[in-house]
Amino acid sequence: MEARFRRGQKKSPEEANQMLQMQAWQEEVERARQGQRDAESKLSSLEAKVQKMRVEMAAMKRDAEHYSRQHTFLNMEE
Repeated sequence: MEARFRRGQKKSPEEANQMLQMQAWQEEVERARQGQRDAESKLSSLEAKVQKMRVEMAAMKRDAEHYSRQHTFLNMEE
């Protein structure tokens, strides 16, 4: 009889409300997960840009040191 009661009855307003609340929470969790994925992707992109800048700065430092040594050497010859 209880099974027939469950099949024949529509969800109570409380059950329907709980279902809606669960669905809203699930959607909120999914939005949070998507936000986290987006943030991780942005962080990865920024880390790659920082690494590229480090490489470029190291190259500029080498060039500056090379120029400085050449310039010093040329001045010594004069």
